[in-house]
Amino acid sequence: MLKTLLLSGALALSLTGAALAQANLIGSYKVTGTNTDGSAYDEGSLTISQEPSGAYLVKWDGGEYIGIGQVSGDILAVASVVDQRNSIMIMKINPDGSVKGQWWRRSDAGTKGTEVWTKK
Repeated sequence: MLKTLLLSGALALSLTGAALAQANLIGSYKVTGTNTDGSAYDEGSLTISQEPSGAYLVKWDGGEYIGIGQVSGDILAVASVVDQRNSIMIMKINPDGSVKGQWWRRSDAGTKGTEVWTKK
């Protein structure tokens, strides 16, 4: 009985944490990261909104680049087309509201880029 209560409590807390992480995604962010060639970039901007379907619309640099995202637990997966190249991102939603992860392009030589999104 005690194990069942503890497991139920842990499940409720994890679901609450995941729901809070998703709710906190919506907003504006400062973007820093590295390209797949290792060069750094910073001072980019990003906004996240939620579509009626439940998917997240991710816009970099005022909509110059657009992606679509889906959350599973504390992971945000984003697909986009950047400079006519397919890209995917696997991002961790952190408790402080930041989002950090890696991205890949099909045409790159296996090297991963990185991004950190810090809420404004």
